[in-house]
Amino acid sequence: MGVLAGALPVPVLYGYYLLSAMVLAVPTLLIVRETLEIARILGVGESRVLSYLVATPSFLFMVLLNWYVIGVFFMVYGLRKFLQGSYRWSGFLLGLSAASNLVTAVPALGMLISLRSRRDAASFALPALGCFLAVNAPFFAVNPGLWLSFWRFQSNWYIEGSWMLALLTSYSPLRHYIFPVSFLALCALVLWLSRRRGLTDVLTLSWLTTFAFFASTYVFTPQMQLVILPFFVLTPIARRYWEFLAFDLLNSLFIVLAFSEVLLPFGISYSFDVAAYGDPVRWMAIVRSLWVVKFLVFDGLLPLAPGRVGRFAASLRPPPASGRPAATLSARLRSDEDGRAEPPSALKYVRATRHPGDSDGEQR
Repeated sequence: MGVLAGALPVPVLYGYYLLSAMVLAVPTLLIVRETLEIARILGVGESRVLSYLVATPSFLFMVLLNWYVIGVFFMVYGLRKFLQGSYRWSGFLLGLSAASNLVTAVPALGMLISLRSRRDAASFALPALGCFLAVNAPFFAVNPGLWLSFWRFQSNWYIEGSWMLALLTSYSPLRHYIFPVSFLALCALVLWLSRRRGLTDVLTLSWLTTFAFFASTYVFTPQMQLVILPFFVLTPIARRYWEFLAFDLLNSLFIVLAFSEVLLPFGISYSFDVAAYGDPVRWMAIVRSLWVVKFLVFDGLLPLAPGRVGRFAASLRPPPASGRPAATLSARLRSDEDGRAEPPSALKYVRATRHPGDSDGEQR
């Protein structure tokens, strides 16, 4: 991109921005389109797409600057195809998302958990894995050392934007143990709850595994907010809009303070040292990470817990405001006398609404 920018009759940095903005505008608009498509399938008000995605500060700041939007588009597109029963096509798109950016494909874990038959699971997982390997194989063949250096580079990254900063130094070796152990434990808990409660709601399971990843990882950068915004649109994670807005404004404030000097035009310069324990930006990142933990535990996992724990946790949540997503596809499970949940019937509906081009979809 920098080479192409140098050929433009403008300064290189400005040319780079123009080219990046033009390229990223395409997946950005497609993210909005696919989110609207899913909203229509679920009967979710289109105004939520504006409130929880398009008009959010994080989306506006990152939309034409960050390449995460490519992977997010493939993820949202794959989620729509999954809802319509096209598991092979969905797996292929999630493979492209993983090839674009591994983080954006994390929802695939929840999608896989939602499938009950081995045939469906294979129809989804094999195309995803095959696509990821097919994209990476040429690069590994040409320069395996460079390809492997990517994984070493990511592994050596310091703690950034995680609650671990409250307890550990930035390069603490414990980060390499806390992340996999906590993530695997949370995924195992999601899997157990899905089987215990008979939960097959792909949206609920996808956002739970995604938030489990961000609650566990030692690298939770501001641009990763783009991965979770579509789930706020489609599921009632935050029951009050003010909480979601405050959460997103905190992320945006972190972007502004950590990566720019907004008061410089007035001759006021400032800087922050995130490595310092008492740095305010550091603690903003910690609070943001703990907020994700709150969403995961108190708004996701505890209300799904069996017995009195689940009923008590659900009673603490305020009722959804008008315009919230339909209850049947957003883990608002109805419990029968033995405490188990009825599988959401809406999934049968979305499987029957596949587009004519979805050749591998099956109506069950």
